[in-house]
Amino acid sequence: MPMKNKIVAYLSVVLLIAEVVLVVGSWLYAALNPESGVRSMLSSEGIRWAFGGYIHQMQSPLLVWLLLGGMAYGSLRHSRFVESFRTMRYRQRVALRFSLSTLVVYLSVVAFFAFAPHAILLSVNGDLFPSAFSDAAVPLLCFGVILMSVVYGVMAGSFPSVPSVFNALVAGISSFVPLIIVYLLASHLIYILSYILML
Repeated sequence: MPMKNKIVAYLSVVLLIAEVVLVVGSWLYAALNPESGVRSMLSSEGIRWAFGGYIHQMQSPLLVWLLLGGMAYGSLRHSRFVESFRTMRYRQRVALRFSLSTLVVYLSVVAFFAFAPHAILLSVNGDLFPSAFSDAAVPLLCFGVILMSVVYGVMAGSFPSVPSVFNALVAGISSFVPLIIVYLLASHLIYILSYILML
């Protein structure tokens, strides 16, 4: 097991232990101090809250960002885009120029929709933050990296077929799975804490 995965595994165990301690601790504290306002996770209300709201609790932009970031990482890594700066054969130089040109066109289109007067990605008041652009900034960045990587990989021969592109995206997500597991555990721990303390 790589060192990175070992660290994530131990971190996951720590988060699980913290969750168990928090659940049991809330039950003991609420039983000993009923007037404290601390809610027990082992009460009927707490158990209903934990099971009924689990999916809703896990939904957040961060989870989507992790998935898209994994796809961008996988496409970039398996396209061998970064390696092209070291080898620079003719086919790779052409692919590099074309993929960078594609990225420039993509960024120009995004900039037009975000920064031009009365741009459609601005808020109703014309603000950049918050707006549709600020909400989609991370996905837009990931899509740009994926687009550039796929164009490079197809032209350089790293992606000879559609399944090879798909496999690169899947491999990227699988490399981010340890972070997704930590996210799920950490976010659930935070939601339990917010329930117990009525935040």
